[in-house]
Amino acid sequence: MILLSKNRLMKYNFIFKKVALICYLFFITFSCSNKSSYKVKGVINGIYPDKMKMLIDHDTIPGFMDPMEMEFNIHPSVNLEKFNLKDSVHFLLTLEDKKHFSSSFSIIGKSLENKKNVNNTWEKDIYDPIEIGDTIYNASFLNTSNDLVRISDSNGKIRLISYIFSKCPMPDMCPAIVYKNQYLANYFKENNNIEFILISFDYLYDSPNVLKNIYGIMEKENSNIKFFSSKGRVNDLYIITKQSMCQFWGVEENNIGHTMRSILIGPSGELLHAYDGTDWETSIARQDINNMLKMYY
Repeated sequence: MILLSKNRLMKYNFIFKKVALICYLFFITFSCSNKSSYKVKGVINGIYPDKMKMLIDHDTIPGFMDPMEMEFNIHPSVNLEKFNLKDSVHFLLTLEDKKHFSSSFSIIGKSLENKKNVNNTWEKDIYDPIEIGDTIYNASFLNTSNDLVRISDSNGKIRLISYIFSKCPMPDMCPAIVYKNQYLANYFKENNNIEFILISFDYLYDSPNVLKNIYGIMEKENSNIKFFSSKGRVNDLYIITKQSMCQFWGVEENNIGHTMRSILIGPSGELLHAYDGTDWETSIARQDINNMLKMYY
């Protein structure tokens, strides 16, 4: 029988504890890497027991999502019978393995304001800017094959919509936006649930053929990026740009000026995020898109 010295026993004990710690950290890291949770506050606007869903108008979810109204999957452990419309609630939103569910609900009171008041006599104009959660106008344009397309043609997908014109002389404006969209389209090229749409507001010069000659190679390289012409679709262009809070002028005078804004819309055309100017980081947009993909798919 071999007797181990006290020093050797202490050495083996140390090694064993170290291995055990490494295994524990490995387990924690890899078992939790696909799970994240967020605390949410909102008001219930719809209860659907047959689908185990609730329509909730929620506040900002820090680090994840802007305020909007959307349907949440409810965990089977939650009793929906205890809730009423307009209940103000706190709950936990959990994302795991490309799915999401809501649990740990607490009712904190009744909403005093009904945002869906049908007796409200004030009605939005179709040209008014839309807010987070509102649906973008279903505008029609021409793609580079000269086919009439609608925004709703790609419903079911998340879409980033940007506004440009091909003769833009400023490299840090339209060309920068095109580059950002190209980068994101390439990054998400294996995901069929996201699309990148660039609409030209030069409705006189940027015909489908002009856009095809300039950007056709880009469309071939990434099938998830689309360039739309507004030729003959001026009213649609004015509606969607005004709803997006993007302005342009001087097309008729061949002296175009414009502001820059891109918007991220959901599978039903609802506004999710907006990116002003050209200084927004593709890493931020990429994270926003990843968050929305986790939520919707």
